[in-house]
Amino acid sequence: MPNATGLLRTVCFGMFVILSASNVAHADGPPFDLPVDCLNGECQIVHYVDHDAGPEIRDYACGTTTYNGHRGTDFAVPDEATMLSGVAVRSVADGTVAALREGVEDIDSGRVDAKDLAGIECGNGILINHADGWQSQYCHLRRGSLAVKQGDRVGRGQQIAEIGMSGQATFPHLHFNLRKDKQLVDPFSGTQMGASSVRDCAADNAVLWTPAARQQLVYKQVTLYGSGFAMARPNASDIKRGYGKERELPRSAPGLYFWAYLIGANDGDVIRLSLQSPNGKGGHRDFKIDLPNDQGPRAKWFFINMDRPGELWPAGTYRGEVTFTRTGAVPKMIGENTVTIR
Repeated sequence: MPNATGLLRTVCFGMFVILSASNVAHADGPPFDLPVDCLNGECQIVHYVDHDAGPEIRDYACGTTTYNGHRGTDFAVPDEATMLSGVAVRSVADGTVAALREGVEDIDSGRVDAKDLAGIECGNGILINHADGWQSQYCHLRRGSLAVKQGDRVGRGQQIAEIGMSGQATFPHLHFNLRKDKQLVDPFSGTQMGASSVRDCAADNAVLWTPAARQQLVYKQVTLYGSGFAMARPNASDIKRGYGKERELPRSAPGLYFWAYLIGANDGDVIRLSLQSPNGKGGHRDFKIDLPNDQGPRAKWFFINMDRPGELWPAGTYRGEVTFTRTGAVPKMIGENTVTIR
């Protein structure tokens, strides 16, 4: 069976002209509410702030759910279909809209010439001034979804836009930045970017979020961005568009592929994909992360497949499982899917 891996890239360094905090008419600051309105757990944090000042990476919990130089927190939705359904972005606190950009197309930036994104890497975005020198920035918003204009006063929790894929983004997500006196601050560690040492690492840190927000923020060593079944070999673009998540397939389907897309894999991690037929037959395949050969944003996709045993598949329920093992830890199943063939 062929081995397939993919690489997810998104860099969010585009910034607006920052206006003076003296423009704030009515504002408040931390603790902050969540900037996303995600029902049924459809949003996941896939990248945190990178606290390592060198070429290595380290998120606030000393994990690898980040990439080199990442300056914010990425809240992702599963695919473009979810994005198009409309996922609200909300102001994390009372404030005043200091700047915004609208009109940038929602498109996978991997399909765009890099020079066409110069100066608009953040895509459609909003910058809000809060009290005491705090600012929040919201990037990659969906074109046409901005519900505020420059100078507007906004309330804590007010919808200001929707999650999109504009600017330098390769998957639908909100890139969220928080600043104090124009210095970037990680809302989990409460420190400036790069100021958190390995002695400060704690997965339960969420110091600048409200108690209600903290209840929804569970740190994961690795994130299962998506998994599912398809009748043909999937690719990264298909997965991000929402394809390859079949619940039923015909017995004449030419193939059966179980795939998984993970973010935050570390050197030596083992990802096991298992696939089992209704009669108990099947197998598994292990994929070991090998750095530096797997450098870059640590998003990888893998698949395992079965060959059709004859002209028709046996009818019934087929099951796929994703198991994650980090060196020194016990294996943990992080995802499972089923598909019915009839």
